[in-house]
Amino acid sequence: MSHMKRRESFTTGAICALALIAFGACGDSPKGRTFYERNVEPILVQKCAGNTSGCHSTNEGDPFAIAAGNFDVTSFENVQKRRDVLSSFGAYPYPLLLIKAVGPGRLKLQYGGEFRNIDVQHSGGGIIDVGSDAYFTLQSWLDNGATENGLRPATPPVAGTGGCSTEIPAGFDPSQFNTLPGFDTFKTNVQPILGAHGCNVSSCHGAPQSDFYITCGQDEDQLAFNFSQAWAFVNNPVDDSQLLRVPLAVGAGGRGHTGGDQFDAIDNPEFQTIRAWAESVGVRDFANGDPNKQFFAANVQPLLVQRGCAFQACHSPQGPNDFKLRTGAPGFFSAVALQKNYDLLKHEFMALEFPDARRGRAVAKALLEDDPRLASVGGIAHRGGPVLETPGTPADPAACPATFDPATATAFCTIQHWLDLERAADAANVTSMNPGDPIRIVYVERPAGSASAGRLEFDEFHGGAEIRVATTSFGAEQSINAADAGGGIAISNACGITGGDMQSPNVSNDGTRVVFAGRATANEPLGIFIATIDGATCNRVTPPAPDSNGLKVHNFDPVFSPDGQYIVFASTRGKPGTGALKSRKRFLPQSDLWRVRVNGTTVDDSTLEQMTFLSNSEVSPGFMREGRVIMTTEKASASFYQLSGRRMNWDLTDYHPLLAQRKDSPYADPTNLATTLPSIGYSSATDIRESSDGDFLLILSDVNADGTPTLPGAAGALAIFNRSIGPFEQGRNDVGYLKSVRIIDEASATGRAGSPGGYRHPVALPDGTIMAAFASNVAQGNFDIVAVNPRDGSRRALFTNPNGRVRVDAVLAYKSPPRQLYANRRQLVFGGAADQDPATAIVHMPHAPSLFTLLTGNLRRGRPVDAFDAARFLAVYLEQPCPAGNCTPNANGIFESRTLLGKASLSDDGSVAVRLPSGTGVILELQDGDGNPIVTMSEEHQLGPGERVSMGVPRALFDGVCGGCHGSISGRELDVSITPDALTGASQSTAATALPKSLP
Repeated sequence: MSHMKRRESFTTGAICALALIAFGACGDSPKGRTFYERNVEPILVQKCAGNTSGCHSTNEGDPFAIAAGNFDVTSFENVQKRRDVLSSFGAYPYPLLLIKAVGPGRLKLQYGGEFRNIDVQHSGGGIIDVGSDAYFTLQSWLDNGATENGLRPATPPVAGTGGCSTEIPAGFDPSQFNTLPGFDTFKTNVQPILGAHGCNVSSCHGAPQSDFYITCGQDEDQLAFNFSQAWAFVNNPVDDSQLLRVPLAVGAGGRGHTGGDQFDAIDNPEFQTIRAWAESVGVRDFANGDPNKQFFAANVQPLLVQRGCAFQACHSPQGPNDFKLRTGAPGFFSAVALQKNYDLLKHEFMALEFPDARRGRAVAKALLEDDPRLASVGGIAHRGGPVLETPGTPADPAACPATFDPATATAFCTIQHWLDLERAADAANVTSMNPGDPIRIVYVERPAGSASAGRLEFDEFHGGAEIRVATTSFGAEQSINAADAGGGIAISNACGITGGDMQSPNVSNDGTRVVFAGRATANEPLGIFIATIDGATCNRVTPPAPDSNGLKVHNFDPVFSPDGQYIVFASTRGKPGTGALKSRKRFLPQSDLWRVRVNGTTVDDSTLEQMTFLSNSEVSPGFMREGRVIMTTEKASASFYQLSGRRMNWDLTDYHPLLAQRKDSPYADPTNLATTLPSIGYSSATDIRESSDGDFLLILSDVNADGTPTLPGAAGALAIFNRSIGPFEQGRNDVGYLKSVRIIDEASATGRAGSPGGYRHPVALPDGTIMAAFASNVAQGNFDIVAVNPRDGSRRALFTNPNGRVRVDAVLAYKSPPRQLYANRRQLVFGGAADQDPATAIVHMPHAPSLFTLLTGNLRRGRPVDAFDAARFLAVYLEQPCPAGNCTPNANGIFESRTLLGKASLSDDGSVAVRLPSGTGVILELQDGDGNPIVTMSEEHQLGPGERVSMGVPRALFDGVCGGCHGSISGRELDVSITPDALTGASQSTAATALPKSLP
């Protein structure tokens, strides 16, 4: 509905006139027509799909048709696909359909004891008057469940499945709760009721991602945690508590519950028992005296609700994105919901390291992309539109008053002030970025004309390089003033290396240490060094090892973890017992990712641990803001070669596609599986880094048939990938199709063979521009450091007095608050835990055929699930690496040797569960009843030690859980939906409770 075009208001008399035309007389309709057809459809069609333009309707026969807001009102069936707009949700007292239809400021919601405007914009404006006959007709129909017959459906209790959890979140202190007056009563009276109703089973509130997560309650600590959770959902007045109103029958005044009606009436004895306890404990304080939390609860949280961020299909726990705001209830947000929303926004979707709120994703996604009033970079594409904009006032910190007044502050200035408060409270962990303040740039400097190795050619020696640190200053709006190329220091000299090969510096989050790779001569391997940024101290933390299998044991591409406690790096040391190996396509030294704990400028060798285990190279590790590791992965199989982006959790679970999985994707036509279309359109995606706004910066380029890059020096096109939009299809320009990839300055650098210019190593700058190395002539390798404006591709040199040298791979040295590392969560889609035998892993596929459409295809054009439904077996192969002494390519130009581990039968619902070896590369395949391959993965997958993962969802939930990003099974955008079962049912299947089959 957000894209509906403006139209004139439609009066009650016009509705009656429409009814006269359709039915012969106002209020008199033919027999056999439903309540919906008689009373509701005329309003929706005339208001939302009428006139000449059409808004919430699609062209019949267009398989990729997109109605405005993905809401088609031309049939009851299509209306029902958007159940999220038909019922009230969370803190909203009205369904989204009514809120949008009446326009902003016409309806109110209750928050914190007062009523506030619901300021949700609608492109069509207010098309229904509050209080009109049309409004009351829609309201009555929606209140009764938006059914075809107009009658309220039954809401019987739903029995959950799966065991309860004993997991207590890290950092929980039971002593803060088990001594409180209400604890014993909770333990004696309330916990037994919760257990008797099965509230803590895994498909209900036994899932840690649930707002109201409760454990088994088997010991005092678990009971204390359950007490703290239940207490958080008590409101004043007590009868409005979510703990009471949500499980209460809708007919008795309940608010609706995905678990159905658990208490039939308010005089139910169990209801009254919980009520008495809730009245005795009162409301739990979220802020607990913290002024920044108080500001968030009083100003930021209500703003997010008022501007429409927390609707079910937007940023709710069921929404198809990572910004999952916890929902309150009308008039109340629990302490749990406030804490989770506060933590999520502050730590993962804001950029506290930068003073401008526009640099964080939560704000950037909600602003205009190209506001002509702004000199700096604005927002980024958002399906929900610029919901934090205020007409007439630019979203600019300079436009915010010096003194904050909640009564007059714009939405943007409210969040900007909260950012200011948080930065002030954490001043020791952030860098002041006022004009004139100093800032250091760390970079690699090479002799003029010196070649730079490609990302997989790290074995090549290119001498005469230094790791240098230049000091410059901030300009206006946190821009970086150009540094003097002749100034600064060469900190690599402090490491005892002069004239060597230096690579890939990275700065710790406290801004005091630099980690990089280097070697003095071609006769020694690359090693990891950690130096203080002033060059006073430097240590080599990976001692040189002798050659292995005729190959050097390189350690390179190091990066600090976001908490500064570890470094992650690439290494060619090989797998246990193998020694150094070669990759299977280009036969270069093969590298995996490793990690080690760091203390200052030294490391604890006892913590050294391998992270990836595949047969080709993984290089250039980095981190997402949420604490996941990202990397470039080399993938090769018959007729397939790709350098793509992958990600994994810190506990080594959920090795997962990130971006650029294939140049060309199959299944462009699900009825003809041989049809392909361009996907990312390039065979190589390298230098992948998450920007402060959550988009990914990367370098795209082509490769030759033998896998070698078409451009030298790791050069290519500078691109931005908007991760929340979904798969990219190069060349697709359908109306309504949003492009997730944007190439910056394509006129200068295309990433194609023959491109004169090229970029490498992009990183985000505080003013919203991108720092990268640019060469106007990649053949000559004349790279230097520039700031690129992502709006127009304009470049600004960041070094003066060039001195004839080449500069690449620059990073800024600023302080950033330490961030947590991401461990997997129970019951999430593709989620799991490392909780069993570390030598094995358990893989559960709720529906293998639909999962394989994600593992093998990248387009948003429908999925060949019907073809894959012929599968009867899951077969698993081990992908063997190149043997140390005999790595001979086959006719496809690769080395390929696979060993069948075994296969497992699919259940009747398409599910399967298997136990596989961890820490090794596997290939997954679906086979028919005769053992013939139906579909085979074109790349390896790996499983972490002890991982237990649920991959994909049941077919019935695919469109509701996966469709928002990957498109629906049918390819029709109207089939993309939201389901409340996204959390509770996503991992349910026949195989989920069966004993997994061990392979081999």
